[in-house]
Amino acid sequence: MDVKAPGLQWYADKLNAGERFSFARYGNGEWDLVLGQGTRTGSGSQKFSPDLREAMRNTLMTRRMGNYHLAIQSTGYLKRLGLLTPAQRWLEDNAPATEWYNGEVFHKASRRGRLRLLVKALEERFTVVVGPPWLRRLPFADAFILVQSKNCWQDVGAIAAQVRMHQDCVVSFSAGPAAKVLIHRLYPEMGEHSWLIDFGSVWDPYCGKKSRRYHGRMTKKIIEKNLGRRR
Repeated sequence: MDVKAPGLQWYADKLNAGERFSFARYGNGEWDLVLGQGTRTGSGSQKFSPDLREAMRNTLMTRRMGNYHLAIQSTGYLKRLGLLTPAQRWLEDNAPATEWYNGEVFHKASRRGRLRLLVKALEERFTVVVGPPWLRRLPFADAFILVQSKNCWQDVGAIAAQVRMHQDCVVSFSAGPAAKVLIHRLYPEMGEHSWLIDFGSVWDPYCGKKSRRYHGRMTKKIIEKNLGRRR
């Protein structure tokens, strides 16, 4: 699988230049859902259902044109989980010629203390954070849309309605599999005036929530460096 990896600076430059783009990440939870495996995400944040599975598959089968980037988790990791080959086969049958971007660009930069250039770009834009209650504490959040920490898919329509109330902004999504569906559905009407970006769990440690294993290795110094704070 050919995966483009333009790097963090590329995304920050787009934000700084006012060049809109959307970005949706597909990790092992999304592929379990697409492939009909398992009953929930690995973190337990979302139970799978037939309507969510259909909606998730549709995000891949109905192509979005323009600056709409589909991003994939580490192919090496997906291979170790036994997901890469069946995912490739599914794509060949259902969504051929899909163009993929590196889905770990934000997470890796955060872990390594190199996320500041992106955070700075977000600070310069009106940023709407869509996520669980603890993300309300993010210092660059100009507006906040609450999603339930578990099984937010049931509220997808109400969440979309709240996002639609904003224009000319960056929308930061942290809503599990529902984020992909939201971005896919909102892009045709919002993609020209706003950024729709799936950040997943990247912001959790900045709000005292270490929801992923690598978050435990993120020291206070790394977090403050990414936020641009001095100790």
